[in-house]
Amino acid sequence: MKSFNLKHIGLRKHGGRNNLGRITIRHRGGGHKRLYRPIEFSSSGFTTELTGIIKRIEYDPNRTAYLAECEGYNRRFYKLLGGINLNKNSLIGKHINVIKLADAAIGDDIFNVAIRPGQLGKIGRASGTKCLVLKQTENKTVIRLPSQEVKSFNNNNLCSLGSIFSEPRLKLGKAGINRRFGIRPSVRGVAMNPIDHPNGGKTPSGQPKTP
Repeated sequence: MKSFNLKHIGLRKHGGRNNLGRITIRHRGGGHKRLYRPIEFSSSGFTTELTGIIKRIEYDPNRTAYLAECEGYNRRFYKLLGGINLNKNSLIGKHINVIKLADAAIGDDIFNVAIRPGQLGKIGRASGTKCLVLKQTENKTVIRLPSQEVKSFNNNNLCSLGSIFSEPRLKLGKAGINRRFGIRPSVRGVAMNPIDHPNGGKTPSGQPKTP
């Protein structure tokens, strides 16, 4: 298949370190290179005019959700966060229906919800996640977030109907695959020497100690 002329951006790894170079998250580092796929927000949820055809479903190493590679009728290519039941060669508007919260019915599943009017979608963007519309008032819409928290948002916030498209993750199979995800081995403190860890040297069990 002919690839799209979409610019992928190389990301620099941090290895669990902060801006001072100090390790703040243990057991991170290495891993396979990842290219960031920019998403076309102006066509994926912040205008209601969605035109084009879904060419293929693409895996994105930087997020849990899959992306839909789309070709617009003006020969413009872009990537979108896709809803469930995406199919190749189907129309964009059929599976990525962008509406305002005021137009959603009670009991509808929605995703890619904006926090404030005019902002980009920030809620319900992970693989298989969705929000549930619980209540509608004159100015507010009450929804249940994927974390089961209930919050109210402005009726003018934009969202998409449905839930994020997902596929079941494969079993890792061996430790080397985990290393490619950038996860390094974690060694128990009691297996170390006393100089390496407070629990080292077969320390009797007591108050847990961490580095």
